[in-house]
Amino acid sequence: MELVRLPRMPDRLAALAALEEIFFLSTLRTSFASPDERASFFRTWTGWYVEQAPDDVWFAVDRDEDGDGAILGYLTGCKDSAGATDLARIIPKYEVFADRFAAFPAHLHVNVRPGHRDRGVGRALVDTFAEDCRTDGLPGVHLVTGVFARNVAFYQRAGFTEATQRGPLLFLGRRLR
Repeated sequence: MELVRLPRMPDRLAALAALEEIFFLSTLRTSFASPDERASFFRTWTGWYVEQAPDDVWFAVDRDEDGDGAILGYLTGCKDSAGATDLARIIPKYEVFADRFAAFPAHLHVNVRPGHRDRGVGRALVDTFAEDCRTDGLPGVHLVTGVFARNVAFYQRAGFTEATQRGPLLFLGRRLR
């Protein structure tokens, strides 16, 4: 498995199509009133990252003997949550944990294709992004999930041990220093 940033993907359009496919295979929301509503939902959760932080969009690629690669998962990240004011207008409830951004300035979203979960793909993506953030001198990285979401145990095993609950939302932080 190889981890590749979006700008280094040989076929950007194919990579973005795989990101969209994996996103919809992973999201809990499955019904939309129209194709436009579905596209808007996808843009809400991924558009800013692809457009504004492409170096922080990572793909896990499984290369075959011919060098062709199947995309197994992706991570979208932002290294400056407080400075990404556009995200506060785009992503619902973005500001709920703004008081934690100084200690954990970077955040991420990660999804892995069904059938490839529980094989270290997500952990490799998270660890690579965390190391990139640490190299840049950031003190921590975080994510927000649901209190009862199935991914909480995964993130805890990945070192996200700082937890803050506010209503149904759970902030999980990982220190990098």
